[in-house]
Amino acid sequence: MPLEDIQTLIDEHAITKLAVAWGAARDSNDWERLRACYHKDGEMHIMWTADSADIFVERLRARPPAPPGEHQKHLVSSPDIRVSRHRAVSDSHVTLFTRLMIDDIEFDFTAWIRFYDLLESRADIWRIKKRTAIYEKDRMDPVKLSNLPLGYFEGIDLSGYPQACKFMCYRHSKHGLSPSPSIATAGSEIEATIKKEGMDWVATS
Repeated sequence: MPLEDIQTLIDEHAITKLAVAWGAARDSNDWERLRACYHKDGEMHIMWTADSADIFVERLRARPPAPPGEHQKHLVSSPDIRVSRHRAVSDSHVTLFTRLMIDDIEFDFTAWIRFYDLLESRADIWRIKKRTAIYEKDRMDPVKLSNLPLGYFEGIDLSGYPQACKFMCYRHSKHGLSPSPSIATAGSEIEATIKKEGMDWVATS
């Protein structure tokens, strides 16, 4: 196998480990490990923030501990990776499972997301330069249907939220978080712009 192909495999393995490490660090509240997934000038663009990775991590760190019974898990797939020398783009499917209380009712939320990453190897270490969440669809299900008041869903106004992540936006609003005005959804012009940025990123490596 040519040395160039071997190096590509090494780079792809490192990027895959990084994608998995991010999910593990996020779900275990390991803030230092989460921060280390990004370069110092890294960025995070998700539903409730579009800012530096530092601000993203600090906002998470500042949240009060989740009440007993509430939890979440990011299930991260093997990413689709394109490497060009010291730069790469990565596209990972992520399923987010969340259990929490809304209006004194226990709900399970499920969201299907893709993380589109611009990555760079600096001093032979791959880290995220920019991560953008692309939302595909979501669900909101009561843990016990008998606890759901009659007409509950009919009384929720979701009209101001993107269809692909309306329930996530709703639950975030119940915790005082406003959706970013630049949410990326599957098939949108924003997604097309993000992907073009990725192709330009690796083309100029």
